[in-house]
Amino acid sequence: MNPPLPSPGKMFRRAIVLKCPHCGSRRTFIRLWLLRYDRCRTCGIRWHREHGFELGPIALNTVFTCGTLGIAMIVAFVATAPDFPVVALTLGMVAAALLLPLLAFPFTNTVWMAFDLFSHKPDANELAEAAAAVAD
Repeated sequence: MNPPLPSPGKMFRRAIVLKCPHCGSRRTFIRLWLLRYDRCRTCGIRWHREHGFELGPIALNTVFTCGTLGIAMIVAFVATAPDFPVVALTLGMVAAALLLPLLAFPFTNTVWMAFDLFSHKPDANELAEAAAAVAD
């Protein structure tokens, strides 16, 4: 019988602080901020759980970046009306558009992993493979 997964709330809380959503370890699949290990180094759960898995974190990162930029533009326009500093706002938004995806990258990866573990629970074969990978 498979051990029970943590609750969705617990998995998402772990993911937000860059812990493995499955086991809660800091020794997760994030390596050097922008790189990844193939598996969590503690529980062995595979990062790439199915074909096309990377599209989820990319989409989540895009939505987060666009939403943050949209809110920032609204706040900047309201705060500087009626004389908009066009050059400063443009440079600030371009800098934010370049930096936000990089800063959010590991967070969107772990949050997507939590979402995927919640929506597609690992089966016995996947858990056995994870345990074998950690045992080696």
